[in-house]
Amino acid sequence: MLVVTAAMNVAVFPLFDTVFTFARDISQTVQALTILLIGVLATFRPAVLKRVPLSGIALVSLAVGGVLLPASLASGSAPLLIAGSSLFALGRGCVMLSVVVAIARHLSMKAIVVCVSLAYVASSAVQAFLWVMPIVAGFALYLLPPFISLFLAHKDASAMIALAVQGERPADAAITRPSSYLPLASQVFVCLFLFHLAFGFSLRFGESTGIPVETFFNIIPVGILAIMLMCWGRFDADRLLQVSVLLVTVGFLFVNSNDGSVRNVSNILLSSGKTAFNMVSWIVIMSVGARNKAGALSVAGWGDGIGAMGTLVGAALGISGNHLVEHSPTGLMILTGVLLALFVGYALIGLKNFSFETAIEGIVPVEEPEVRSESPEDLFQARCDAIAEEYHLTPREREVFAMLARGRNREYIQEKLVVSRNTVKAHVRHVYEKLDIHSHQELIDLVEEGA
Repeated sequence: MLVVTAAMNVAVFPLFDTVFTFARDISQTVQALTILLIGVLATFRPAVLKRVPLSGIALVSLAVGGVLLPASLASGSAPLLIAGSSLFALGRGCVMLSVVVAIARHLSMKAIVVCVSLAYVASSAVQAFLWVMPIVAGFALYLLPPFISLFLAHKDASAMIALAVQGERPADAAITRPSSYLPLASQVFVCLFLFHLAFGFSLRFGESTGIPVETFFNIIPVGILAIMLMCWGRFDADRLLQVSVLLVTVGFLFVNSNDGSVRNVSNILLSSGKTAFNMVSWIVIMSVGARNKAGALSVAGWGDGIGAMGTLVGAALGISGNHLVEHSPTGLMILTGVLLALFVGYALIGLKNFSFETAIEGIVPVEEPEVRSESPEDLFQARCDAIAEEYHLTPREREVFAMLARGRNREYIQEKLVVSRNTVKAHVRHVYEKLDIHSHQELIDLVEEGA
């Protein structure tokens, strides 16, 4: 999924400019809002996720968007491009959340650290070669991995969503067991927004022909960070946070240079700082999810959604910076000065008494609610009850209907209910009339259609 993001920025989004450049911002907004909506539902109305399957939405959105997107670029249709890119972005958001909760279901914290580190190294290596790949290859790296990831994560993600649906609502549980949940006002989410804002700025500031400024050297800082993570005896989120703050701060200092090469270095530093923090944030989110599996989807939705919104805001500021480079160097200095003051001020003051390590270790593990498995008989009875409720059957008619649905004849019903033959006939007639059917087989078919 990290490769998909790289392919999107390097190979796919530049193609949008020939049709409708704002389609990229619209699609990313759709993705961010989708992820946030899932986070809201998982927190306040998890039962809705039982009726609206995440994997089904992802598959349909990816399939339809994957067809419309290349068709829109070939035809030059802006409405089609907006629809295709937005649907595909919606699907990607669902898949990313599925991957995160699937990882949280099985891996220990140490394994999560290794998983995240290797993923970023691998995606950075692929990103370096995206610059020399044919456009078709880059487009394939954008379209295909979400389907593969959905296939790999579906089973575990479904199990985690089932825990979320059957457990206590995180919004309620956070009140009774606050130590088992990350509060929405947690510094983790504030950090996510600010670091993604810096990354969004680096994506669009100094871009050429719609392509973000990146180089082959991006893999170097990412590789160093990954080695640091995997070699430490224990994961030290706070130390890595300090490294990311340093990279972002120095990156902002170089933004005002008149030398294009120096500004490129600035973007690399900003991007590397965001990558370092992204590693921290994913490890924290997955580790919290591993400790509280019923709340994993909630924290992943809020974290990824807030980060995506930060990227959008940063990208808008990066575009403004491009305009200021040509028309108002003083304005650019003011813009970067404000961003730098905001970022460094928060790092020095807002994070003074906050520790990611404490945030993770402070999450009290929650015992997983038992996932109830419904037997075929339970499912059959539930279907009969739903039909009886829908067609307003009386209590006696419900009994007759349930026995007819199981294939019983009128003689059996007469003996079971200890009533006359005419009474059974009257009940059967009333059931047929209310269900608007004319035979016993039609009744059985009606029940089986909803099974």
